[in-house]
Amino acid sequence: MDRSENFLLEQLKQACSQRIDIHWELLATAAGVEQSISQTLRGLDVNELRMDSEIACSSSFVEDRVIAISVSRPELLRNLLSQWEMEPRTGDPYLDAGFLDIAIKTAHRCFMVVEIDRNAEPWLWDEHLKPTYMRETARSLARRPLINKVLTQNDIENAIICGGIILTALRTQEVQIDESVFAHYADLIGCTDPYVTAILIELSRRTNFDSRIWFERILEVFPAITDPLYLTLSTYALLNPTWCLPW
Repeated sequence: MDRSENFLLEQLKQACSQRIDIHWELLATAAGVEQSISQTLRGLDVNELRMDSEIACSSSFVEDRVIAISVSRPELLRNLLSQWEMEPRTGDPYLDAGFLDIAIKTAHRCFMVVEIDRNAEPWLWDEHLKPTYMRETARSLARRPLINKVLTQNDIENAIICGGIILTALRTQEVQIDESVFAHYADLIGCTDPYVTAILIELSRRTNFDSRIWFERILEVFPAITDPLYLTLSTYALLNPTWCLPW
């Protein structure tokens, strides 16, 4: 059997392209299926967003669609963001709240760049493992140097128990994670939060970990899923090797 990464990527794209109804649209759009992309774009049309229409669907689906299009068509998303931002705004967060506002905020997260400040106050991993972390806190930690230079599987497990958001702070850090950690969570890909898996896939790109293992494991569980949301984010991280989970 062909185990080349290109072959496995094509297999994954085919698995994502079987349906475009409901949440399956997200996987198909991320895989570059033109019919699905057209459907996604209808839902992200500025007029549909401004009216909070049924085509736009729901606030969570607006966010999901923005993230899906960022995987296969990031430049198209930049153009959409420019259109959305040209719409008149009142400046009142209550009056402006709605699907359009969610689309804009999500797109900004997709393109956000967070850089580390080597002169900022350093921090220790164990001291910041809290279940109440929000994205803003993780971004703040990403800007500060991590004292720990090596993180074990136990360290990663403790972070996941706390929700896993703190893992995004590792994107900017010079920290070593043993490849066995990635192998462990690849084996658990069907029962691990896809948010966590997506971050781990990102972090594994900086190592010599065999990325084909991620592909093989996700292809093994793909036929059994009933709700594609269980695999969207982790699948996105494999469909586009430069894509990163929105900050």
